[in-house]
Order: sequence, then structure tokens, then C-alpha cells
Amino acid sequence: MEFTKRLKIQVLGGAREVGGSCIAVQTDSCKVAMDYGAKLEATEPKKLPKDFDAAIISHAHLDHTGGLLGLCKNNNPTIVGSDITRDVTVDLLHDMVNIQNGKGNFEFDSEVAERVRDSWWSRDAVALPGMKVNLQSAGHVAGAKMISLEAENKRVIYTGDFCLHDTEILQGCKLDTLPKKPAVLIMESTYGGKVRPPRSDLVDEFMQQMLTVMQRGGNVLIPTFAFHRSQEMAKRLDVAIERGILPRYNVYTISNLAHRIDGYFNKNRGLFTKSVKQQKTPFNYRHVKHLYRTSQIQEPAVVVCTSGFGHAGASLRLLSDWANDKRNCVVLTSGYLPPDSPLKQAKEEGFFKTEIDMVTVNAEVRQIELSGHADQTELVEFVRKIKPDRTVLVHGDLEQAELLSEEISNLTDVCIPQENETFDV
Repeated sequence: MEFTKRLKIQVLGGAREVGGSCIAVQTDSCKVAMDYGAKLEATEPKKLPKDFDAAIISHAHLDHTGGLLGLCKNNNPTIVGSDITRDVTVDLLHDMVNIQNGKGNFEFDSEVAERVRDSWWSRDAVALPGMKVNLQSAGHVAGAKMISLEAENKRVIYTGDFCLHDTEILQGCKLDTLPKKPAVLIMESTYGGKVRPPRSDLVDEFMQQMLTVMQRGGNVLIPTFAFHRSQEMAKRLDVAIERGILPRYNVYTISNLAHRIDGYFNKNRGLFTKSVKQQKTPFNYRHVKHLYRTSQIQEPAVVVCTSGFGHAGASLRLLSDWANDKRNCVVLTSGYLPPDSPLKQAKEEGFFKTEIDMVTVNAEVRQIELSGHADQTELVEFVRKIKPDRTVLVHGDLEQAELLSEEISNLTDVCIPQENETFDV
């Protein structure tokens, strides 16, 4: 009797939700994890398996890397990803440890975060027992990779988070360079039901909004993430003032973590667009100043700061301070906001709750989605060009995944797995 060798895939995290991404791929001789994330708002962290030959990391955001503290606590795993993904991941994990320690949770310390660095292999290709893994640029953020895996004469492509469109500082994923006709495509569906206007129109809308608030002497709060979105936004504002698109104004970033990551971006400037590569230190800004605390702000001001969802840090403090004045504005550049986000509440209900108060929002709240994720049009184009036999939709709410499924069901067999669902290839 002839036995067919099978490839087993299990969706350990990121099923029908955004966060905690982790996909296990296993053969008789090898088992790898593609991403090893944490769901940051979860009250009880999920315990992922640790019996992997390697963890292949798509990019540094904690919903794709936050579980690495648990993987490395009593373990010396093999972790594969890009240089900048390693450096940023370790910094983000140190920050995560500090936050948890501050809340009285001492499960991890800084030594565990450093073990992640020591376990890291920086390379774009790796050979494992009976398995070949290749990483190729995904767009989305600096150093982000798509993972192409070959085993048992079958190919699996995992997109991680990606986009096809170019941004001001980063080129999008180039479809022509990717392998075609995989047995399985595991694809994000964050914006599976959404079609955005062209990027250039959104940037124009953003600049017009900035100009309007500046002309009335208001403050602008731009909550963002320390990695990539902060650098992209600071660079966007810096160039706009340099070119006279925006007037001179007090423009600040407040995030020590983002400030450190600026240095990684300068060190890795070869990852970026041609105009950025040509500058010696492209992320040392001329018209955007880094501050250490909100008390240093001179108003009126534009402030780019963390946390990106407004749960804590400078963004929550300034949201509370500036919410009452109708001259002020909050610009949300993310399309996804967690249900419990003060920013979501401020936008949809005109107030938000803090631990001690309920704050009325008179300030303007504008959402302009300068996202690094593919929208529905790009996701459909990806499937059409890659031509997978089966497409597994992850990293998206069920509604978004179902809307995308409707659009691609004539191109590929589609599956929207539940958490821990396993299937053979």
C-alpha cells in the first residue's frame, strides 16, 4: 500500500479575529510556527505550543511576535526573520515586559526579551528537515516578509500583513516576484470587506485637514504606533513643512520607543523608497521635534504619539486634555479600532470613559485611513495573480473574512477556520 505524505496546518491564533497570529505547519519530520503573536487586550494570555523546530516571523508587531517571551522563557528556540524585525521586536518585547511588571505581573523579565535576540537567525531562506522556507518583502511595515514554505512536494504561502500599494516611505509587495499556484494560501483579511480611495487622495485629504486645523490655531492629536506608523507620519509632516505644503507649526513626537526605532530606520534605510535611501539620516527630522513628556508641548501643536488605540500613554492624556475645545482635532489613521478603545468611543459616541471620569468630546474627530494593510481590491488581486488551490482567511473579523470570501470564491476554494482548526494538505 502506498501512503501519501501529508502536510498538516493548524490555525493556533488569528482565526476570525485580529490579533495573536500563529499558524503551525507540520510534516512527519518538521514543525514550524509562522508568527507567534499575542492578543494584547486578552485578560488571560493564550498558551501556545512550544514544540517547534523554528518560529518564522513575518514582522515585528506584537500581535505577530508577543508570544515569543513565552517561547523563550525556558527554551532556546530557533527564530527566523529580518534584521530590523529582530531589533524592533526585542525593543517592543522589553516595553511589554516593563508594562506588565508595572502592573505587578513578573512572569517575564528583560533577560527573556534578550534571549529572543540571541535565538534569532536573520536570513531570507532557511532549510529545515524536509522543508524549505523563503521570505520575501510584504510591504506593510519595514522588514515585513511573506513566508513561502515547501514540503512534501507542496507549497504554502503565508502573507502575514501586507499591502500592494506604495507609501511615501515604503514600496508595496511586488506580486511578480512571488511563487505562484500554491496548494494553500493563508492570507490576512483585516480589511476584506473594505475598498479604500487611492493612497494619494487620502494623503491629500490628510494634508487638507491639517491645514484647516492649523489655520484655526487648533491642536492636532495623531495617535499612532511606535513602530513604522510613527516614523511614516513624522516623515510625512516633516516633508510637507519642508516643501511648503503645510506652514511652520509646533510638531512633536512623544514616544521614547519610537525615537529608538527612528535609529533602526536610519540604519536600514536601504529597505525604503529611492528618495529615502538617498538621504544619509532620513529619519532625523528637521521640523518635527521629539519630546519626552506632554508638559514640554508648546501650543498650538501637532503631536504624534503612542498608544495608537488611545488606551494609555500620551495619546490618552492629550485626548483628555484637548477633547473639550472644538478648535482641536483628533486624526485617526487606522481603520481598525478595538471595541474598548477610547478613540472608538470618542469618534462614535462623542464621549469616552477613563478610570475616573467621563469626558465629553467637542473636538473634531476625523478618520483618514492611511493604512499599511491591503484592502479588498488588493486582496482579490493577490488571489487572482497567485492562483492558489485553497485560500485560508485569517487575521480578520468574521464579517470582513466573509465579505472577502464572497469576492474570491470564484477564484479559489475558501476556508475561514475557527481557532485550533486543523486541516491536511
